[in-house]
Amino acid sequence: MSLLNDRMKVGKLLLSLIEVYTPPGGEAKLHSTLFKLTRGLGLRDTYVDDVGNFFVSCGRGSTKIMLASHLDTVPGKIEAFFDGEYVYGRGAVDAKGPFLSFLLAASEVAESISGVEVQVAGLVQEELDGLGAKHLVDEGFRADHVLVGEPTSLSIAIAYRGSITVEVWARTRGGHSSAPYIGESALDRILAFILEVRENFGGSSYEEATYAVTTLNAGDWPGRLPEKARAHVNIRFPKSYEAESAMKTLLEIAKKHGVQLKVIDSTPPVESRLDSKIVRAMMKGCLKNGLKPKIVKKTGTSDMNTLAKLTNSIAAFGPGDSRLAHTRDERISVDDLIKASKIISTALLELAKLP
Repeated sequence: MSLLNDRMKVGKLLLSLIEVYTPPGGEAKLHSTLFKLTRGLGLRDTYVDDVGNFFVSCGRGSTKIMLASHLDTVPGKIEAFFDGEYVYGRGAVDAKGPFLSFLLAASEVAESISGVEVQVAGLVQEELDGLGAKHLVDEGFRADHVLVGEPTSLSIAIAYRGSITVEVWARTRGGHSSAPYIGESALDRILAFILEVRENFGGSSYEEATYAVTTLNAGDWPGRLPEKARAHVNIRFPKSYEAESAMKTLLEIAKKHGVQLKVIDSTPPVESRLDSKIVRAMMKGCLKNGLKPKIVKKTGTSDMNTLAKLTNSIAAFGPGDSRLAHTRDERISVDDLIKASKIISTALLELAKLP
């Protein structure tokens, strides 16, 4: 009997992954659990690369399909449990649920697929700097088709926006809060920078550039103007937007307001074609499993932005509501996880039919 017919077993498998706390840098703690889990699924060709990415494969052939999700989660432990319908806990949605759906799909086709190699990859530090995906690109990893495991509510994601994260800081002489007009506040400089960033990047839709202030630190006493201030600002932008233009604008605003700026991360946007082989195969997978295909463009970024350098046949897919990711309410429906596994396994068989 297929494991996909047993909701309780699938739920317990996901719970075993979630119970291992894996913020960026802690993914190695999950490896022993994964070796045991994959052996139980009949997947034995496993290894870990030199940055900690976990791989398991099945099938043989010149065509290579990679199912890539990530092992790390945002920091912050929350209680992990399974109530028979939903699995709760950090990583349930982002992205251990999608990752398990990849492992289950590979297990389903391991004995029947031919002419292709299917490789499931659990990548590291997606939530930090994308080290795992960047390492694959730098090392010349080869894949003809890539499916990225992210929570998409069983929709097929063909696009993710680009991202620029900067750290900004200022140093001033400070002063007494009773006479701010003769003092100098580092916080005022940072706030002036942020307000002008808002004027330039204050969009409210996928097709517009948006900004977010994610950290802000200043001051050490209620009666003293801050001598030091620091913030992190994140800019997101669609494929139609020029990353170079965004960076130029940020530098000009920083210079105008006397703050220093350092680029923490710059990730290009990605958008796949609807007629790419992986998208077509996923659409067929949905239809054959009774689900009307839905195409979406995501406002965030993912390892898809980086892995697009490997192939044009790339998309993202997975169970889970992305609105619950990074929250204390993170949970995923086991039924959706099972449905995702069936759709993906069907898509793998469709790809194996292609010349």
